[in-house]
Amino acid sequence: MAEGTEGLSSKSGQSLLDTIRATIEQQSGLLLAVPAIVYREIYSGRDIIAPNSTFTEEKVDDRNYVPVEWWIMSSIQAQNGVMRDGEGITRLQLRGRDPVSLCDALAVAAGDLFGDFANKWPLTKVLDIGGRSVTPSFGSGNEEAKEVPPIPCHVHAGLFCNGQCQGPGKLEAYFFPPLDVPPYNLKLSNVITRLGLKPNTTQDEVVKCLKKFGEDDSMYELLNVFDIHPWESWTIQEKVVHAPGPWLTFEIQRPQDDFNLLAWRLGHVLDGEAKESLRRTVHLRGVADDEALLRDTIDWPTNTDPEFESKWHTKCKVLARGDWGRQTRLFYHQFYGEGFEISPGHSFTRAKGDRPVAGIVWSGAGLLCDTHVSASEDQTREFLICPGFELRIENAASSTDALIVFTVLPMLD
Repeated sequence: MAEGTEGLSSKSGQSLLDTIRATIEQQSGLLLAVPAIVYREIYSGRDIIAPNSTFTEEKVDDRNYVPVEWWIMSSIQAQNGVMRDGEGITRLQLRGRDPVSLCDALAVAAGDLFGDFANKWPLTKVLDIGGRSVTPSFGSGNEEAKEVPPIPCHVHAGLFCNGQCQGPGKLEAYFFPPLDVPPYNLKLSNVITRLGLKPNTTQDEVVKCLKKFGEDDSMYELLNVFDIHPWESWTIQEKVVHAPGPWLTFEIQRPQDDFNLLAWRLGHVLDGEAKESLRRTVHLRGVADDEALLRDTIDWPTNTDPEFESKWHTKCKVLARGDWGRQTRLFYHQFYGEGFEISPGHSFTRAKGDRPVAGIVWSGAGLLCDTHVSASEDQTREFLICPGFELRIENAASSTDALIVFTVLPMLD
């Protein structure tokens, strides 16, 4: 009996387990998923995963949030100021029944789905970051000073209870995928991201900027600025200050959703009532004051390390290549994932193993384990390969584009 099914007595639970196993067998280890779209109030996007570039009536939900994140093979509840039950949780497509939440599936079939790696399963997301160009308060005010805004400057230290930090914080990593491929067809240039603090920053400067939450953009000025290029990766340790730049980003992280905003949206000023409310709910979030926020949420040596870039930035390494295409490692340090670019008329098989493999079809269409998939179809672009099955990727000879697939595996020890 699969892990998590000991003592199973419910007929519905047994029926679900049987359906999961039948679908796995019939689809050669492949399960497709319904994308879990998460709405946020703190940043907008480029209208890629959904209409989300402005906080206008036609794009927001009843909470005044926009849909900017796609959570992949997730059993984690999204944390928002206004909570919505089940937000962020993936639903699996099973044969002969309506989609079922990954949480329910794991309750009866954790071993079938994740093998021995359920406790090492990461949370993976696609982040649609952007919005209309703004002029930062530190800008000159001319057109050249405008920029598409990042996710607001923030840090992941863990949750706070009675003023005490309950770590660990959220460890995460980014991969910047190519955007000049269908269905995106974007040609972006001069896109930047802000990660870590400049080495000469002082703690007094940070506290001064924290106290200006919602008043100006001074906190952003203290961060390192790096150019974004496709096929590159960053690892962001917990308690590192960051404001991820406006590039559609494939993110992998510890399976949690903690944060403290250190600054509000770039180029936006809050009025008195809104500033005090958001200062309490998204800035301090259980921390007594800005001095404690600095002390408890920011790892000073890691943030100000002069070797920050050389330690945490990687140009993605090619693992194999041939006429069939290319296999590339996407994530490093504590994370692992692979990208596959399959040329028209070719295929590639990743050997079976004891680890589950989740992923998305980034561009093109073809077959995964003999099942049709497409980057342009929401119902066929997210998948899980269960332990003990190989991943076969095929691109039809009639195709004119490469089939691009990105995958993630359990966290490394």
